[in-house]
Amino acid sequence: MSSVLLFASDAPLEECPYPPDFSVHYNIDCGTVDDGSADDGFAILPVEKVLELQSEKEYFAVLEWRCTQGRAEKVIEYLKSHLKTTHEVEFWHVWQDMDFDHRLRKIEIPLCGLTAEDIQELDQLEVWKEPVVDYCYVITRGECV
Repeated sequence: MSSVLLFASDAPLEECPYPPDFSVHYNIDCGTVDDGSADDGFAILPVEKVLELQSEKEYFAVLEWRCTQGRAEKVIEYLKSHLKTTHEVEFWHVWQDMDFDHRLRKIEIPLCGLTAEDIQELDQLEVWKEPVVDYCYVITRGECV
């Protein structure tokens, strides 16, 4: 069982690999993780169909990261680029536990209204607490007034 952040789309999602020099240092004695917090210290990796996901989209990618303000801003740039090829992308935070009966909270956000704080909020949701809830931001390229 694990908490997963991922994207779902009608268009293929481009891979964004970890930077070649990216490293993570674990201190088991102190219980800390140090990844340098560089803005490019994350990866977006295409995956096959996610069975537990309540989505009709055809393409999926997992976001692997430790959320920071700078990384959230880079994810927004990734979404801007992706939304040139499709009208919306779903950004999910789910608890994968092979239970297909999760509650769902879905909200539509135009890309121009999406902030790094919104992404940080999605990342910090405690999706494993009972009752288990899957959260989805439907990011649209719609016009903002």
